[in-house]
Amino acid sequence: MRTLALALLLVLLPTSLASASVERATGPLPSAAQWQSDVRAVYAKKRPGAYLTERAATGQKRLAIVLDIDNTSLATHYAWPAPIKRTLKLTRKAESRGMAVVFVTGRFEDGLADVTKALDAAGYHHDGICGRRHGEAIADGKQRCRAQYAAQGWTFVLNVGNRSTDFVGGDYERRLRLPSYGGALS
Repeated sequence: MRTLALALLLVLLPTSLASASVERATGPLPSAAQWQSDVRAVYAKKRPGAYLTERAATGQKRLAIVLDIDNTSLATHYAWPAPIKRTLKLTRKAESRGMAVVFVTGRFEDGLADVTKALDAAGYHHDGICGRRHGEAIADGKQRCRAQYAAQGWTFVLNVGNRSTDFVGGDYERRLRLPSYGGALS
């Protein structure tokens, strides 16, 4: 009887743990208005535009910002494919300061055509877009992409994203993390 109970526990345990983590990761998200307010608050508090101005004043060449796409540059969850206005404004500031804009995404590199069109339609200009390879973890793919651009001589002065995977590794000076609500917002 104990053996049967133990076997049943071992079979059910992974399922219970998996569903518990799914419940945490898919908790209720705020309204679109609250999310937009939270995004504006992060930008207001961190003032990334001021940092770009300061950094551009150094005269260093080949400066760039790196952006995640989903719920960082495009309102994927709330209003696909609308731009996130504060992020779009930040890219304009970077461009006006002579900086490049590069997108690094967890999307697979062989499926970037549609999202590139969406970025273009949303008003983003970009100097590159890099996705992960099949079999590559999201964080590893993003780090590889940043390292590739750094090897080409780019210095990322700012990395903007909303998930912890956007900031793993290095190859950037500062980061700006937008809300993900405990990972519930991709």
